[in-house]
Amino acid sequence: MLVLFDIDDTLIDHTSAVETGVAALHAELGAPSDRSVFHEQWVAAMREHFPLYLRGELTYEEQRRARMRQTVDANLSDADADDLFQHYFRAYENAWSSFPDVLACLAAVSSHTLGIISNGNGVEQRAKLARTGIADRFQHVFISNDCGHAKPDAKIFHLACHSAGCREQDAVYVGDFYEVDALGARGAGLTGIWLDRQSLRRPDHAPPVIRGLSELPALIRSFDLREAQ
Repeated sequence: MLVLFDIDDTLIDHTSAVETGVAALHAELGAPSDRSVFHEQWVAAMREHFPLYLRGELTYEEQRRARMRQTVDANLSDADADDLFQHYFRAYENAWSSFPDVLACLAAVSSHTLGIISNGNGVEQRAKLARTGIADRFQHVFISNDCGHAKPDAKIFHLACHSAGCREQDAVYVGDFYEVDALGARGAGLTGIWLDRQSLRRPDHAPPVIRGLSELPALIRSFDLREAQ
């Protein structure tokens, strides 16, 4: 079986790292607004502009500048926006860490072929895996910026499966976004597993759903047993 993972907020605690980066930027700016308000504005800008980058409507640098201008000052020059973003990014990068349940989970499912499918910049996403010491656990890594397709497009899921020599029906994908990760994978013919770390599940959220990666090995074993019957 091919077991594929998302990176941000699945393996790596992206949300906490963002909070650290935003706090550093807020302090650097001496921003008059409350830090929680500033953080909400930053996240809103990220949700608005990062998808434009994934769709090819903005470059990676342009979406960073757009986020900085929306959050800090609409009149920032490119150079000033880049400088401020680097201040944020250094703190964000230094805060990268894997969730406590990651290493045990990867060890427990290591008899399977493991891989990554992640949206984002290839250099940055691969650096997260290397920095947290888990890069060598994965035989296949597919980042949207590198392969030209972004989740939930079925093409990135198909590319991962075909490159691993695996049928889609013999692959599972684990991610923290229900629509993009679980439904995207299911639409491509894989078993899409939603990692609901925040306990957000509603009645219309179809299984399989896990609340932490500690639940994944048993779920994978149940799939193995089902296939053996």
